[in-house]
Amino acid sequence: MKRTHVGVLVGSTLLLIATGCSSGSDAAPASTAPQATETTTAGTGGMNLVVIGDSLIDPAGVCNGCTGFAEQYASHLEDTLGEPVAVHRVTAMGVPDAQSTVASNDTAREQIAAADVVVVEVGFNNAMPDPETGIGCGGSLGAQSADEIIGWIRSTEPECLAAGVATYGALYDQIFAGVKELRSDLPTVYIATTTIDGNIDETLPDSLLGLLDPTDRPFALQWTLDAYERWNAMLSQRATAAGFEVVDLYRAFNGPDGTKPSGDLAVDSAHPSQNGNDLIAAKLAEVGVSALTD
Repeated sequence: MKRTHVGVLVGSTLLLIATGCSSGSDAAPASTAPQATETTTAGTGGMNLVVIGDSLIDPAGVCNGCTGFAEQYASHLEDTLGEPVAVHRVTAMGVPDAQSTVASNDTAREQIAAADVVVVEVGFNNAMPDPETGIGCGGSLGAQSADEIIGWIRSTEPECLAAGVATYGALYDQIFAGVKELRSDLPTVYIATTTIDGNIDETLPDSLLGLLDPTDRPFALQWTLDAYERWNAMLSQRATAAGFEVVDLYRAFNGPDGTKPSGDLAVDSAHPSQNGNDLIAAKLAEVGVSALTD
C-alpha cells in the first residue's frame, strides 16, 4: 500500500517499504530498509545521548531551520549534569529495522554501548495496521482507491489485528533487551516514547481520513483510534517491563482521547514542527536522571 501520511516516514515522503513475517509469528520480519547510523555531536567528552528512531528524530529536510528535540534534550542534560553531552542518532525506519540494528549494526552497537541516555522512538511506521507488511491482517488494497481502503479497514478482524501487535511486541522486547545488554550494568537512563497518530487530519488530502469519503470517516477514525490505543498500550507495557521510562507523545500530540490532529505541532501531521520538537524535548526533560548522579 503506497501511501503518504499513512506509511513509512522517509524525510518528507512517506512510503510503505517494510516486508514482514507471517501473521501472528514472533519471528523478526525481514526488512529492506537501510540501517544507517547518523551522528551529530553537541560536545566533546562528557556523556552520550543515543536516539534510536525514524525520521521524526531529525528535522533536516522536513523542518529546516528547526532545532531538533535531541539537541534540546542534550542541552537540558548538560545543564542538569554539568557535563557536555554528545548526540548520536541511530536511524531505524521501523520496529524490525530497530531490532536488526540493535542486534547487528556494529556502529550503532558501539554508540549504544557508550550511551548514558538512550531514547527509543520507533513505531510510527508500523502502528497503523497494513496488509502489505505481512504482519497481522492479510489482504490487498489493489489500486488503493478510497473504496478499497475502507473495504480493507472494514474487513479486518480483532484477532488478526491483535496478532500483529503481539508480533511487534516481541520485537520491542528484543530492542529493549538488546540495548540493556549492550549497556551491561552501567548507570543509564532508558526512555521509550509512544507513537504519534498522524492519520486523523481530515484537512490533509493524503492523510487516512483525508483520503476517504466523509461518510466513511467516522468508522475509519474509530478504527484508527483503536489501533493506536492498542499499539501504545502494548508499547508502554513492554517498555515498562523492560525498565524503560515511557514518555507519552501520543497523548501530548493527539490529546487525552487521541482524536486531536497534530496541528501546529507537526509540519505535515507527522514530522514535528519547531513547536513539536520543543514539546518532545520538554517531555523528555521530565524524566529523572538520578541513575547518572547517584
